[in-house]
Amino acid sequence: MATKARSASVQQSAARGTAVRRGGTKADPCPPAVAEDGDDATGDSRPIAAVERALSVLSAFRTGPRLSLSELSKRTGLFKSTLLRILATLERNGYVIRLADGQYRVGGILHELGAGYVASFQLDEIMKPALAQLVAATGESAAFYVRAGAQRQCVFRVDSLQAVRHVVMAGQILDLDSAATSLILRRYEKGGPRPTPETDYASLCRSTSGQGDVGTASVAAPVFDAGGFVGVINVSGPVHRFTKTVAARCLAELAVTALRLTRALGGIGPAENGLDRTGQPT
Repeated sequence: MATKARSASVQQSAARGTAVRRGGTKADPCPPAVAEDGDDATGDSRPIAAVERALSVLSAFRTGPRLSLSELSKRTGLFKSTLLRILATLERNGYVIRLADGQYRVGGILHELGAGYVASFQLDEIMKPALAQLVAATGESAAFYVRAGAQRQCVFRVDSLQAVRHVVMAGQILDLDSAATSLILRRYEKGGPRPTPETDYASLCRSTSGQGDVGTASVAAPVFDAGGFVGVINVSGPVHRFTKTVAARCLAELAVTALRLTRALGGIGPAENGLDRTGQPT
């Protein structure tokens, strides 16, 4: 009898829950279990639209410190009614502030988060794994260079496992030459615009063979952070292995890696209209 009573009770509860859900006026008395931290209950990695819309609003302030509702709508592609709801939520949580003239600016929490990013950031934590991935993908050595006055300095280096390879030591200072890395370092000697979502990153890369060192070929790509040009990553190896096909493959791998690093460093500038080339908010 006790078992039958429990079964009847469960059926009645389920029926009430179904009725409530159909009516849509009350919360479900039996909500689904919430996954514990680190427990992916569904394996669903699809983006959450509401979060993406809120992030697009915050990203819009990269184009200007103070923006009106109309400007935000233009930069995000969102309706003003949607924007008002998002802005109200962000304001309640300290991420934006509504000014007396009706414009909006970012809130102090974003400054706090930015300070935390600066305090915790270490370039080698993202650069070294990226270089290692390049070596694994291309079979050649990869390095990160910065300008050192009238010269160039190899800051990070991951060597190829091949017996014959281009050899440079991390920390080594070399003269600027006519090879791909030096070409890019010279190009951004006085700074330059950051890439935008519309930029074809491969167009920023350079490829040379037998320049600087007659036995060495290389491909190079610029890397940017929020302040502008940071340095150059390259892949280099013996000329005899860098056929046109190999050089093209290395350049493609390099462009993808440089873009990923630049994104991680906050180096992708905002699009002029606030939307990327797919029409999505930046």
